[in-house]
Amino acid sequence: MLFAMNTFEPTPDRMAARSGDLSKAIADLDAIVAALLTAVPQSKPWQRQLRTHLVQLEREVQVLRMTLLMSRSDAEIAQAAAAANHTLRAANTYVAAGRAEIGTKAAVRLAFELGERIDRLVGALAG
Repeated sequence: MLFAMNTFEPTPDRMAARSGDLSKAIADLDAIVAALLTAVPQSKPWQRQLRTHLVQLEREVQVLRMTLLMSRSDAEIAQAAAAANHTLRAANTYVAAGRAEIGTKAAVRLAFELGERIDRLVGALAG
């Protein structure tokens, strides 16, 4: 009789794949934030406010990356991911309700969705 392997139990291969997915998502988020910081001028009040969110997010992504590289506890990694996600949520809400052009709205929305993915991946690695 064959026993079915528990497909939900994390194996080293799955953990490595999730870790790779997490690293890629963080790098993608970092690239989007850098591109937005370069592309968004500071001439209008909404642009200055968005840049404030993006600068904060840039710092939080760096903290998240460092907590992962330093192999900090799952709680610290989750806290860093939650902080970045909080800033992403604020930026997305601000831009969605504001006067930003469609390209900026789409880029911020993509960053927000990457933040959600990072949050899920961090949860999967911890769990």
